[in-house]
Amino acid sequence: MSLLAGSNTVKGTINDGMDVEVALKLGKAVGKIYGGPLAVAMDGRTSNMMLKTALVAGMMSVGANVLDLGAVPTPMIQYYMAVHPEVMGGVSITASFAGQQINGFRIMRSGGIDDPIFDERTIEDVMADNSQVPAMQIGEISKVADFTESYIDSIMKGIDVEAIRNAGFRICLDCRNSTVANTVAGLLMALSVECIFITGDSSMLDEDRQMKLGHVVKSQGLDLGVAIDMDADHVLFATADGVPVHGDKSFAVMAVDILSKGPGKVVVPVNASTLMESVVRDNGGELILCTVGEQTVIRKVKEYSAVLGGDIFGCLVLPGHACLCDAILAMVKMFEIIAKKGPLGDQISKYPDYYISKDSLEVPEDRIPFLLESYKALHEGEEMELLDGVKIYSPEGWTLVRKSNVRDLVKVYAQSGSRDKSASWLSETLDELKRILSSSDSSPEQQ
Repeated sequence: MSLLAGSNTVKGTINDGMDVEVALKLGKAVGKIYGGPLAVAMDGRTSNMMLKTALVAGMMSVGANVLDLGAVPTPMIQYYMAVHPEVMGGVSITASFAGQQINGFRIMRSGGIDDPIFDERTIEDVMADNSQVPAMQIGEISKVADFTESYIDSIMKGIDVEAIRNAGFRICLDCRNSTVANTVAGLLMALSVECIFITGDSSMLDEDRQMKLGHVVKSQGLDLGVAIDMDADHVLFATADGVPVHGDKSFAVMAVDILSKGPGKVVVPVNASTLMESVVRDNGGELILCTVGEQTVIRKVKEYSAVLGGDIFGCLVLPGHACLCDAILAMVKMFEIIAKKGPLGDQISKYPDYYISKDSLEVPEDRIPFLLESYKALHEGEEMELLDGVKIYSPEGWTLVRKSNVRDLVKVYAQSGSRDKSASWLSETLDELKRILSSSDSSPEQQ
């Protein structure tokens, strides 16, 4: 696997693209871009110490001082940076949903904000400068004392702790990251929430994992199932009946609760489901659309002073507490809502199902603009949204074609009230895109 760079991330297979040389060069690049001090943290992957050692060495070699936060969930490094504005940049060593054989780096600027440094530059360009400082100018590394208690306190300040404690919740938590489990265990104890922890061999936060979680919840007679990804920035739920809750429905529950306290702006990306858009408008909110990507959602929530942001994958951005996509905070907020408004299954029962099928298509970077323009031209006269790619609306749903945050890749989505229909639309859209590319390849201009 070659290195894959997103807006602010780079990942690859360990020792087959992602290795200590890449980590060393990236450390040098980050040190030169941000100066210091720099914060470094990691999730629970086996390869983390190897990569962290090389990354930190690179940072120090260009004169940057490093703050080692140890193994903490990504929202915790972002929280730490938000409350320590003197920290100029940070890196979390993680590959989020990917398996143990994959690892990578997530880069942040001051305030713990994801920094899209690869939007305008390739990973090779970023790491091209291999210069170092003289011996007496190298940086230093310091171990940061455990700040878990401070992080937990910041979460609890914004919720009705007594309502949660009085509810006497019994939950099942599926998190494939020991650093997340350790942090959450202390928080659940403080909230008097009993918990069964489960693990597994997949990092993917998908419906299959939710189904397994729901089975445990139902068989054990628990109140709720919670699944948190390796990065701890996405969270999905299962009801007491064991039913997986799609990300758009947990978003809807949050939106209704928050907007019941007063109107406000709510941010969602263009690939949000119809439910997410309608529930905001139907409850007096002002809908703000943004480009796809959790960092964009976070940025727009801050820019518009929005009361909520979220996506279809379980990212929930709540103001306060550093305004992050924080799965741990979102989990606790869901506890509060359920404690006050009743079981999650009852709350989502009124919402229709929307199914979003998605896939990707490899397209050379220089061909992507042509592909999008051609797709748009084929649908001239239809209702569309052009904020991020081309989104075509119909009475039964929509399709979306957009340039991925990963180079040489186009993302394709299709939504319908029927799973089969969304899958069919996705297949038809992919075929349409392939025909456009095939036709251009055979045209005289391309020969």
